[in-house]
Amino acid sequence: MAISMVAPVLGQSALLVVMIAERRWMFLCLVIPGLIGCLASAIAAMAAHRRRAMPKTSPDAGQPPPDDRNTMRPDAARCAMLHPQLEPLLGLEASRPDHLWRRIARNWHEASEAQRTCKKDVLDGMHDVAVGESDKGRTTTLNLPKAGPHALVAGTTGSGKSVLLESWCLSLACRFPPSMLNFVFLDFKGGAAFRMLHRLPHTVGFVSDLNLDHAVRALRAIEAELRRRERLVAEHHAAGTDELDDPPPRLMVVIDEFHALRQQLPDYMTQLVALASLGRSLGMHLIACTQNPMGQIGGDMKANIGLNICLRVRDPLQSTELLGIRDAAFISPQHPGIAYLFDGERRTAFRCAMPGSAAALIHGCDHARRFLNETDASPLFSPPLPNVADWPGPVAAPKRPLDPVPLGLLDLGVRLEALELPLDSGNIAIVGPERRGKTSILGLIRRQLSDRSDLKIIDITANGPGQYVRTVTGPSSRRAGRRPSAIHAEGTPPPPPQSTAIWLVDDADALLDPLCMDALHDEFMRVLADPRTPVVFALSSPRHLRFPDHCTMRILFPTGDRTSDMMAGIPSQALSSCNDDDWRTPGRGMLLVHGQAHLIQCFRLAAE
Repeated sequence: MAISMVAPVLGQSALLVVMIAERRWMFLCLVIPGLIGCLASAIAAMAAHRRRAMPKTSPDAGQPPPDDRNTMRPDAARCAMLHPQLEPLLGLEASRPDHLWRRIARNWHEASEAQRTCKKDVLDGMHDVAVGESDKGRTTTLNLPKAGPHALVAGTTGSGKSVLLESWCLSLACRFPPSMLNFVFLDFKGGAAFRMLHRLPHTVGFVSDLNLDHAVRALRAIEAELRRRERLVAEHHAAGTDELDDPPPRLMVVIDEFHALRQQLPDYMTQLVALASLGRSLGMHLIACTQNPMGQIGGDMKANIGLNICLRVRDPLQSTELLGIRDAAFISPQHPGIAYLFDGERRTAFRCAMPGSAAALIHGCDHARRFLNETDASPLFSPPLPNVADWPGPVAAPKRPLDPVPLGLLDLGVRLEALELPLDSGNIAIVGPERRGKTSILGLIRRQLSDRSDLKIIDITANGPGQYVRTVTGPSSRRAGRRPSAIHAEGTPPPPPQSTAIWLVDDADALLDPLCMDALHDEFMRVLADPRTPVVFALSSPRHLRFPDHCTMRILFPTGDRTSDMMAGIPSQALSSCNDDDWRTPGRGMLLVHGQAHLIQCFRLAAE
């Protein structure tokens, strides 16, 4: 390298000496510029070689990053010497349980008072919660409403993401009561990251990737809550929930393994994009965690994420994506919990604080909730319908013979509600293939109606092709053997009260056939047309069923064939929300009433 730079200079110098010795001044004028050019080229080449030999300087700290991947930046190396615990940073004494819950209760009371008295500056400052310790020995705090409103956390497996999330959420929970702060945890790592946090009294929803249907309900619930808060703000003509006299609690949506959510449920990313766009003014915040931030966050979401936290990553490009520097790629795997914080203005290295006892902090929060008489946070969504729902048993005696009967659980898309079947609103058709639960539903209704006084039950069951057996049970059979409780003035017993009748018909396909020759056919059709007598009947096929002439409410059991189910009356959108289990689960059907379709799970009547 040195010879290639010096040789041209030496050649030009020798030629210069010869020209001077021979006094060839004309040629000397031509040699001097060439010598100057060779000297300039040699100096430039030496300077470039020196720059390549020296390590590059990082733009933010003025210190060169190491060439060895096992060597950390000096600020990260100083953080490796730290081992902060969360409780001391929060001013709590973990060894004194009484002090723990009392201090938490005091924090909650102060936060509630600041909100009640509209001390906005005090309340904003309380959002600064401790999560660790910086390389300079100072407490590292995060203020998501101020610096966010959303955060992105990146780090490879074993880098300490779960510890950071746990410390962050516990710090928030120890600062604000459930009436001011709620959590929704979406864990796509099997539930390990939030194994303790979902027990907090602030938690209104917890989902793992073991049940994607549950995750879909959570995303729908988040969207519904976003729309509800939009309407609330619009009704009060406010710019945001902070301007309301009684604002709803802030909602923190924490997602671990965000890339898994994006891969498994790509059609539901619009809900999170809407949350990122509108969440600031509505008091809703997103904390997304991923192993690889490159290409996982769309531009619409990234534009609204103001807080980036990067733990150890494998590729310098991943660190540059979040921080603008490569330093997070050089964090040693021997020191999990070291992270870089970038809020758009400054970069800070810190070590995540480890909770001494997460269970003790959660117990302290629960104790403080009971002491302050804080109401439990209402769940934002419920789990999906269970595969089996046992009948809980008889309820209180009804006031009227045709009062509704509990039938099962009703899925409203986000929440589950008790399904009560109205008997005084018209006929009810139960349609579905064999072994799906039609006869069981009739048996459940019959069992609950058997204890009702003044109700006559006409039970029609098939006894072979085209043959039916009629069984009538009524008030007279229940009053047999009873002594009259009152005597008229004339000395005669009072007349029995007028009873109400209901028909329960199983396998009614033949009775609905216009070509049926059975004598019961005409009577059955007359009862169907009589609005005073409700009829609950089961069919294997909707071929002869006319809606709404024959019934006002239908319970349809999907067959799995989309064309057949749509011809039966199930809307296409409702079928799209069903999965394979819905076609096979006994008692799982679709309730069609008032132009709406909802999944239901009917109770199973235990054998007596």
